[in-house]
Amino acid sequence: MKIGFIGLGNMGLPMSYNLIKAGYDVYGLNRSKSAEKELLQYGGKIGYSLIELAKEMDVILTCLPMPADVKEVYLDEDGLLQNGHKGLILADCSTVNPALNREIFDEARARNIEFFDAPVSGGTAGAQTGTLSIMVGGNVKTFETVKPVLESMGKYVDYVGESGSGSLVKLINQLMVGTHTQAVSEALALAEQNGLDLDQLVKILSASLSQSRVLERHYNDFISKNDYEPGFALQLLSKDLNLVAELAEESMVQLPIGSRVRNLVQRACCHELGSSDMSAMLKFQTKQDEQNRNDEPLKTFAVFLPMKDAVKSQTYRASHLQFLDDRRNEGVLYANGRFVDGAGGLVIYLARSEKEVEDWVRKDPYIIEGARDYEIHEWEMVPGM
Repeated sequence: MKIGFIGLGNMGLPMSYNLIKAGYDVYGLNRSKSAEKELLQYGGKIGYSLIELAKEMDVILTCLPMPADVKEVYLDEDGLLQNGHKGLILADCSTVNPALNREIFDEARARNIEFFDAPVSGGTAGAQTGTLSIMVGGNVKTFETVKPVLESMGKYVDYVGESGSGSLVKLINQLMVGTHTQAVSEALALAEQNGLDLDQLVKILSASLSQSRVLERHYNDFISKNDYEPGFALQLLSKDLNLVAELAEESMVQLPIGSRVRNLVQRACCHELGSSDMSAMLKFQTKQDEQNRNDEPLKTFAVFLPMKDAVKSQTYRASHLQFLDDRRNEGVLYANGRFVDGAGGLVIYLARSEKEVEDWVRKDPYIIEGARDYEIHEWEMVPGM
């Protein structure tokens, strides 16, 4: 069987190695050609274009960083679906939104091509040892055809439902990974500040009810070594948590803890930790704690934007919302919304001083163009029941 593998990154390259070990002919394609050379040294084949792979392979696997990359590889004119042959089997191991999976599935079915969403969990260690968990969505009748290929890379291969179901399971997994990551960061920061021996603590926690694979992974593989070379980069976790937020909004499910973790991860990425492993959330936690001890603590500020000019407000609404999205991506915007009676809007920022907030507000297109006035008030957050 001839298998194409597109995306030879930290996960894709060891996954392709395991396919070669299982006896498959593997043809690799990657933007960085150094990864292709590594595959060649291990017995893989290279030198094929995307179109050539689509026309000649029996199965093609993809493992790509961003949803836009997946869309391009599958749906562009020179992509897999436009050029794939009848009976081709495609499986995407990336983490994307389920709607994109379903779009690709429908396009593939119209061309007599099989498509599965098959995201993976287990990190680089699982990719190297072939012990990944792989959750698969697609046509159950043809799942058995692709299952042996996936079992060459994963210890747990589960069919979970129709197209998009694999990504649903993966996003739920990522919600919990993000939450556990923040819990580990807070716990270890608290322990360290109070003089506990972290090696002993983690040993105790790992034998207690708080035990988790995230704790053991983060501490043993990264934190204890003070080495944050990414197994799974924080910026990828941020991307995944954004997808989780979109899914929650569509599903009308509130994520009070998940939303807070998403905001913290975004802020950590803006503090030059995005390319570090996700366990580096501990570095962000300890840095913020140090700032709070030495400087002004982080506070919450509510900015009321009363209506000043309704026409200008409509004209500059899109640029205002883009401005807020940029602040959200920087991790400094906690929430925003508008009053249904048209009186204005409310934006809640996280900052260390009112001056810091005012500096942001004055850059808002609404303020620059005279569409709104503004009032800034320090906001006391009171937990709900």
